[in-house]
Parts: sequence; C-alpha cells; structure tokens
Amino acid sequence: MPLTENVSFHALLQRENRVQIPVEVRWKYMLEHGEILRVKIFPLDRHFPSSEEFHARLHKNGRITVPWELVARLELKPGILLAVTLIAGKTAKK
Repeated sequence: MPLTENVSFHALLQRENRVQIPVEVRWKYMLEHGEILRVKIFPLDRHFPSSEEFHARLHKNGRITVPWELVARLELKPGILLAVTLIAGKTAKK
C-alpha cells in the first residue's frame, strides 16, 4: 500500500548508515519489506539548511540505508539526529 501522505519523524543515524522507520508508521501505512520509498533527510545539528532526497528499500528489520554518497556529502556520522520525511507517492515492490 503506498503512502497516502508525507510522514515525518526524527531518527538517529545508526551504524552502517541505517535509519529505523518507527513501527507505528510501518503499521499505519502497511509498509512491507522490499518496498521502495522516497526519503528526504535533514541533519538537525547543522546551522545551514542542507537536505537530500533519495530512494531506499525497506529492509526486513524496518530500516533503510542512506547512500554513502549522501553520508559523505552531508558529513554524517553514526549517532547524529536526522529529520526524516517519507514522501507520499507511488512505491514499488521488488
């Protein structure tokens, strides 16, 4: 089932550049592993606005992986707090 509205939440960047999607969001929108999501991240510790948008596949454990190119560009490190937005629209299942 695709997202019907944008969903925002805060999450910590975990090791291996993973972000945990809250279980409430996964249940409410019936997100299943393998779905491709449009994601926008914004590091909350920055003094200047910098955000990036990308596509990510939802893993079985409810996490998505932030591409290493974005991690390097935004200079992210594990433990940093991110504002995450899942953008509504068409999702694909592999």
